[in-house]
Amino acid sequence: MNGPMVRLRHLIAPLFGAVLLGTLIAGCGGGATSGTTGAVPKLVTPPRSLMHAVLHISRSSIPSVMAKLVRSGAYASPVKGKKIKQLAHVMTVSQGLNLVNNGGPVMAGATVYNILVNCADESCWGSKIGQFENDLFSNGGGTGMINILDQYIGQSATGAYADGGDYPVTYNTSSQLGDQDIDNIVYQVATANNIPTGYNTMFNVFLASGVQQCSQAAGGCYGQQYCAYHGSNDYSDIGHAIYSVEPYQDIQGCQVSNLPSPNGSTADSTASTASHEMFEAFTDPDVAINNVAWYNQTGGEIGDLCAPAAGVPTGNVQLGADTWEIQMEYDNNVSDCSYSP
Repeated sequence: MNGPMVRLRHLIAPLFGAVLLGTLIAGCGGGATSGTTGAVPKLVTPPRSLMHAVLHISRSSIPSVMAKLVRSGAYASPVKGKKIKQLAHVMTVSQGLNLVNNGGPVMAGATVYNILVNCADESCWGSKIGQFENDLFSNGGGTGMINILDQYIGQSATGAYADGGDYPVTYNTSSQLGDQDIDNIVYQVATANNIPTGYNTMFNVFLASGVQQCSQAAGGCYGQQYCAYHGSNDYSDIGHAIYSVEPYQDIQGCQVSNLPSPNGSTADSTASTASHEMFEAFTDPDVAINNVAWYNQTGGEIGDLCAPAAGVPTGNVQLGADTWEIQMEYDNNVSDCSYSP
């Protein structure tokens, strides 16, 4: 295996609109498809030069969107020092930390769409979101970190995931955001761009520094209880939408462990948390709506078991031509955290 391997028994403590356009231009401020656990067509990564037009989203559209929201749920990645939210409806693990398949769906292949809130490009998050996603998704011939997923999705993950590009939006973030705001943003981006929802699509919602956000579904507030979270929504017209919420990660309790990091603390902290949420969504997209897939009642999901919040520091890994400081993911094959299968 390439990259550091850190044994859990040594490192894990016991696991028991328009007003915003100026800000966006300047940079940072303050048909559903069915689920599948089988093979899906390989995806082709779109060119990174594909930057979509700015979409102006108003909070005034929240009522109409909420009228279409049938069901929703979210599952958070805790701030360092906080514990995971345990679920009462999953199997109890009698020994070890290995993930258990509880029968829910997985994302055996997906295109990931990045929603950039109030930033015209990726500069608010270190300017390397797409670069990291492409490195991660295409790295089957390198350390093969993406292939840790093979055992969970039932096929090779090489070529199964793709970066679908960036979708900048304006949104009023002058007051605290809640679940309804995220539901609104995801819905508007999906419908305005005719992006199909379902288990082959994921939306990553990136929030800039200074944006306050709390989620009743995820059980707390950014920077206090959680760093980020992933979830899924059912809308009556566009179906099942899987997403993550990625607030600014270069803060105490969420940033990477070792500074200076290869790409700078902001870029690597963003990449580490994004990888955490994507790996968890790919292996357990409906965890919070009582349709659990790969989970461990003691330690949580694939990313939770290997996160700084669980006592496992981030480290450097080579993905393609680039080095990133990110967290490891849990590999049942070795019963440990790893950067390679």
